[in-house]
Amino acid sequence: MSENAKGGFNMKYVHFAVTFAFMFLFRFVPPVGTITPYGMAVIGIFIGLIYGWSVDADNLCWSSLMGIVALGVTDFGNAGTVLATAFGNESVLLMLLGMFFVGMLQESKLTEWISNKLMGAKFTQGKPWVLTAFIVIVPALATILVNATVVALMMFVIYEEIFKQAGYKKGDLYPAMVLMGFMLVCSVAFSLFPFRGWCLMTVGMATRAGIAINMSGWMITEVVAIAVTCVGWMLIMMITPGCKVSNLKEIDITQFQKDSKPLTPKQRAVLIITVANLVGCIVISFLGGNEGFRLIMKNVGVYGWVLLMIAIAMVWHVDGQPVLDKKKAPAFFYWDLILVVAVAMVVANQLTNASTGVTAMIGLLMAPLFGLPDYAFLLALGIVTFVATNFANNVAVTITMMTIAMTMAAQLPGMNLQVALLVITVYGVIGLLTPAGSVNGAMIHAHAFTTTKSAYIAGTIMLVFMTIVMAAIFIPLGLAIM
Repeated sequence: MSENAKGGFNMKYVHFAVTFAFMFLFRFVPPVGTITPYGMAVIGIFIGLIYGWSVDADNLCWSSLMGIVALGVTDFGNAGTVLATAFGNESVLLMLLGMFFVGMLQESKLTEWISNKLMGAKFTQGKPWVLTAFIVIVPALATILVNATVVALMMFVIYEEIFKQAGYKKGDLYPAMVLMGFMLVCSVAFSLFPFRGWCLMTVGMATRAGIAINMSGWMITEVVAIAVTCVGWMLIMMITPGCKVSNLKEIDITQFQKDSKPLTPKQRAVLIITVANLVGCIVISFLGGNEGFRLIMKNVGVYGWVLLMIAIAMVWHVDGQPVLDKKKAPAFFYWDLILVVAVAMVVANQLTNASTGVTAMIGLLMAPLFGLPDYAFLLALGIVTFVATNFANNVAVTITMMTIAMTMAAQLPGMNLQVALLVITVYGVIGLLTPAGSVNGAMIHAHAFTTTKSAYIAGTIMLVFMTIVMAAIFIPLGLAIM
């Protein structure tokens, strides 16, 4: 049934009113515990955003824009400050730049060509689960070397084309499970190397606490966990009711093979630019240093390289047309996604800001867990981290949980702090349930083939599955070898 009631009344007006009430009136609710009046305002805005995004998945922009205005009339600052902070986030900037590549890929129909190649591959004919495993696991593991946001932006466009050609509809569970699986493997693989990127924060805190991280033990545990996550998620998809691959099984690949005609000159140029962008990101991430050529590479960084590739694509002409047409590319910008990520990141950051009192409340709630045995405490610590990072800033949540773990370790010398830090590091970035959990979570919710219902079903399954992986793999294996 349509949201429009009899007489033409549009339920969106009711949803707007409810969202407005949460964002602008919840702040007048008396604070609870350590939460401050500012904290109540931020919590209200957060609830309003989740509600607005949930009831109108086809238009995520209006609730995002309201969130900027609502945060602008709190102690955070004015709406201009909120806007600058939201779009000053590096992940948001990288997504904005990535949209030029998305536009270039779609305008040249290279995504359609890639989709035809995948759908028409002989090794997947009549084997829908082989195709599923291939499109989920292979690109996800590539993010071990390439910036995940760059890969995800390209893959999400390719996924959209695959779902469309396979005949899936918006809200079907299979697309949501594919997107969740890809992002899940990316998130777990993100912490593979303790000497790079995100994990350096953990190593730094451990060093200050006089703890030497067992690098080999860390990576062995991660490799096993990544393998279990990949295989396990495929099995989960197979047994989940409603996650149907029948659309893929009945496909006649001869049509896709026929449509996989040779690349046009422009498509070849777009492919060259795209590959150069990915390879450049890999090289820069490994070669960046503090002197000479390595310092230059570090200063250019991923962002500088992406900018350079965009500039080259605009200057490079094929058949009299630019490879990247600045007039056509913006037509493919996913503003829903950009606004959701921008607003979710700034609100999630504020949610765990010390001035809200939310972090202090988490600490108080964790206090009763201090008396648990080692395994039970590590599991409880991991679960709290896992749940919290799906609603708040992952850095703030991770640091808070690490501080609690270090406090506990000081009281109980026999506690394995290394395993605690490993679990917190890994699970502190798997914020895939809500749009505010992470950039990855926002991308899942904003995809053209997901609805709020399908995204949350896949997210809930993910929470249960990864909690089992934590209890059965990360903690026992970590305790055995670290």
